Amino acid sequence: MKDIGIIGCGVMGSAIVRAIAPTLKGKIYLYDIVSEVASNLAQETGGQILPLEALLKESTTIVLAVKPQVLGELYSLLYQAKGKQWISLAAGVSLETLVENLGSEEVIRIMPNIAASVGKSVTAIAPSKGASPLFVEETIALAQTFGFAHLLAESQLNAFIGISASAIATCFEFLHGIALGGVQQGLPYQQSLALIGKTMESAIALINGTHRHPKELQGAVCSPKGTTIESLSVLLNSSLAGLLMESVEAASKRALELELLAKNGDN
Repeated sequence: MKDIGIIGCGVMGSAIVRAIAPTLKGKIYLYDIVSEVASNLAQETGGQILPLEALLKESTTIVLAVKPQVLGELYSLLYQAKGKQWISLAAGVSLETLVENLGSEEVIRIMPNIAASVGKSVTAIAPSKGASPLFVEETIALAQTFGFAHLLAESQLNAFIGISASAIATCFEFLHGIALGGVQQGLPYQQSLALIGKTMESAIALINGTHRHPKELQGAVCSPKGTTIESLSVLLNSSLAGLLMESVEAASKRALELELLAKNGDN
């Protein structure tokens, strides 16, 4: 990609700028309604602050890192920027809505998570039908600078929200709960959290390394009347898997509701 404009320098926008700044050959232009936020990010990354109209003129690719309700207020101005490539982070705003309101077929939705700030985001990428193959390739490469990129159909984005974009918070809750259990049994919280974190890493490595089903590996850990089966019995009696499935469904359904609201022009 050549020169990139970032509209919105909040958590996700700033994480993306920090990730791409060291390797991007073109210029990075920044705009945020809070000028101090953009200024601090510019000083940190070497980006250049521009008024919104100038950013739209100078940028080849424009990243929309603003909230959906803010995006709706900008459409009339954005529509005037012709010949641009658009990358939208706005949750719930469909490609159909974006293409119509931006006046361009070169539109791609991306959905990173908060781990972009440490280069470990899991990012979904959903291009419009009119997006050029080169633009898609460049967007995938861009997302890989702050983590892992997965090309998905837009119809799969709501499921992705449920199992990744929102589910990272579920992971935090799980880690915190296990860590508290360690505290209850005598371990300091930080040590307990570090141990369960490494245990999660080892579980993922084992699944990836053996290609065995999680349930198969789970059974291999259990011994008759042992500690592991006692632990699992509590989770199984509470139907933890069922609760996790419900949490994914809730996030996915809410994403669809937000998409319909954006399509109808509601905030």
